[in-house]
Formats: sequence, structure tokens, C-alpha cells
Amino acid sequence: MTKVRLSLDKGKDIFLHRTKIENLFISEYLPDAPGDYVKVFLFGLMHAQYDLKPDRKELSRLLGLSVDEIAEAWIYWESRGLVKIVRETDSNNEEVSHVIFLSKIDELYGKMAEPQAEAAQETDAVPAEEELPLYVSIDDMEFDEVINDKLIDRRLRELYEKYQVTTGRTISRQEVSKIEDAIKVYGIEPEIFDFAIDYCADLEKYSIDYIFKVALRWTEDGCRTIEDAKRLLDRHSRRNDCYRQVFRALGFNRLPAPIDREIMDRWFDELNCSLAEVLDACSAAAGLREPNLKYVNKVIENRRLEKGGVNTRLPKDSNQNGSGDSAAAGEGSPVSRKVLADYYEYIRSEDEKAREARIEEVLRKVPEMKAVFEAESRVNSKMLSLRPGSDNLDARQRLRAERIAIEEGRKQLLTGNGFPADYLTRKFRCSICRDTGYTDEGMVCSCCRERAAEAYRWHADKEKA
Repeated sequence: MTKVRLSLDKGKDIFLHRTKIENLFISEYLPDAPGDYVKVFLFGLMHAQYDLKPDRKELSRLLGLSVDEIAEAWIYWESRGLVKIVRETDSNNEEVSHVIFLSKIDELYGKMAEPQAEAAQETDAVPAEEELPLYVSIDDMEFDEVINDKLIDRRLRELYEKYQVTTGRTISRQEVSKIEDAIKVYGIEPEIFDFAIDYCADLEKYSIDYIFKVALRWTEDGCRTIEDAKRLLDRHSRRNDCYRQVFRALGFNRLPAPIDREIMDRWFDELNCSLAEVLDACSAAAGLREPNLKYVNKVIENRRLEKGGVNTRLPKDSNQNGSGDSAAAGEGSPVSRKVLADYYEYIRSEDEKAREARIEEVLRKVPEMKAVFEAESRVNSKMLSLRPGSDNLDARQRLRAERIAIEEGRKQLLTGNGFPADYLTRKFRCSICRDTGYTDEGMVCSCCRERAAEAYRWHADKEKA
């Protein structure tokens, strides 16, 4: 907190001396303040600097304002953050209000000691027995507590100074609030905001709103350090170069619109196309009178489908009830028929691997299960050796009964050792088609649409690997 030594000789009149006003008050707060409120502020400031404590009635007489109007003025200045009103009870048990004048320079930039030479130039500045705090009507310790509560941390002050140096002008209170909100409300790292100031200055963009949007976008993209922001800018630079090359290949003389970038991003991010593949697809549109991205998109999708690639078309009226072949053919599916068939084979293979692993686990923990498997194998072999016909009907029934008994014994052995009764059975995702995609009647199964969405992600992951 800035302090000066002030002392008044008895008999001297305070109206013969000077009152210091912060230029920040004149430039930022004075233009918007009601005239009567400014009168109250300046009169109060003058008395505070000389450690005088006039009551509201005295101020009312001096300013020609009512006591209520003066009270409203102090409330106004408290709402602007320039004063703090402390209400206490004096020795006579009467309420007394102390108005504490807060320095906005100290709040924004820290306690900046003014040169001693400036204080020495005061005509009435002479050594005193104690220091009187500037802008304060109560003791210095209490003022320090107020300042500590409101003092913005050093990193924010550095951002204020950085913005002032970059723009070449004094920062406004709106800009101060914007920077403070960016750090404290939106969680932008100070070094990210600092880098955003430099980045925008290189673009000759000095608006605090523009800088804030840039810093916020970087933060939402996961940037916490300057290196994160530089890597993000590098990625954007490479992608922008891809946009330019595609537009040049199509003969466009305009910048990509958001919908254009969305289409091209899908080629690179979802379909995992290389720039060479995209430019080759653009060459197919060279003979068109008005080439467009939708045509190129169709070319890329068709070429992917020819290789068993993806097709993201999902019509709302696509077949979902198994009454046709469109789901497997790709019309109502996000993948081609080949990719869907490969995925069904993949999930059957994964299910069989999982079942074999469960069998090995059970054999390790329940050795008696080996005899059950051997008995089941013998019964199956006998069943296969029987010739079709009525002559073997009795033998077939006996073997079936034996198989049922073996299965019951296996379930009891599993549950007795803490396993589910169906632990060793196949776990089909669809019990209707048993993960083949087709029902027993040869119709496309209703699970195809769900499997197709899974196949799309599965195929995309394979392409990226």
C-alpha cells in the first residue's frame, strides 16, 4: 500500500492543500458516475487523506445533499470496488460507519511504492510521529487485511501488464474483468492466455474478446501449456494445408466453409484417407463443369466400398426386421457386405477363443471335469456311427438319454465348484442367427444393423492400425 507522511500544523486549513486522485479513477470511473456521487467521493477522499472523520450530517451541509443521498453514494462506490464500508459500534453503543478508500492501482498491479521525491515535494510534508495510510480512515492493519482479501495474484497482474505493453495503452476495467474471468472462471492457464496475447498480436488482433476466444478454444482442445498450444497449431497448420491443396485441385478460389471442413475432416479422420488418395479422388471431378466436395465424397466412398471399406449412409427407412438383404448389402448399413461378413466371422472366432479359455480354466480348477468331457466325446462318436433309419431308433434314444445325464452331471459339477451352470456353453450375441447374420429361413437377421455399426468401428480401427 502506498503511504506518505502527512502532518498538519494546528490552525492550518485542509482546503489550502492538495488531494491526490488516481488517474485510473478519472479515466475509468469518473465518466460513468453520477455527479453527486463524485462530489461525495472526492470530499470523503480529501478528509481520509488528512485523517479527518466528518459525519454524514457535516458532509450533508458541505455538499448540499441529504443524508440518504450520501449513504446511497457510498453504497454505489462500494459496488464499484473503490471503497469498503465497515460498520462498528462506538463506546456510546451507537453504530458508526467507516469508509475505507481502496486503491485500484494496488489491486490491479500490487503495492507500488511511489518515489519518495514526489512525497517530498508536498508543501506540507514534514516528519510525523506516525505514518498515516493513504485513502484510509482506520488503522493500517485493518486496511492491509482488506487489500489481502481483494489482491489479485501475481500471475494476473503480469497478464495485465503484458496486455498493456502489447496494446500500448492502459488496460480498462472491462478488460481486467475479462482476463480475470478467463483464468478463474473458465480455467484457462495463465501461460496459455499469455501465449494467446502474443499469437493474436502477430495477427494484429488486439481485442480482448478475440484473445479470450483463442485461449478458450485451445483450452477446450486440451492445451495446458505453451507446448500443447504449439502442437495444436502445428496440427491445424498441416490440416489447413490439406484444405488448400484440395481446393486448389478442384479449382476453388474461396476459403473452406465450416461444412467443407467437416466433409474433408471425415476423409482424413474417419476414413483414414491419405492426402494422395483424396487428391486422386479430386482428379475424378476434374471433368465436371462445376466440381464439388459431395462428388469427391461419393468417389471416395465408392472406392472404399470396392475394397470392403466403410459406407456411412444410414437411411431412416433402412431394413431392420430381417425381411430383405439391404442391411447386408450396405444400403441400410454403415459397412459393405464383405466387411459385415468378416465381422461376423471375427466375433464367432473371438467367442470360440473365449470358450476354450473357460474350458482350460475349469479343467485346472476341477480335474474331474476331464472324465465328463471324455464321456461326452464317446457318446457323440457313437451317435455319429449310427446309420439313419428306424433300426437304430432305440440305440439313438439310449444315447440321447445318456447325453442328457452327462450334461446334468456337468452342470452339477460346475455349480458345485462355484461356476455358473452354462459357463462352458457358447455365448452368442444373437440367439436367433447364432452370430451368422442369417436366420434358419435364410433371411437377414434383425441383429444386422447393430452388428453393422460395430463392424464400422472395427473396420475403422483395423484401417488405422
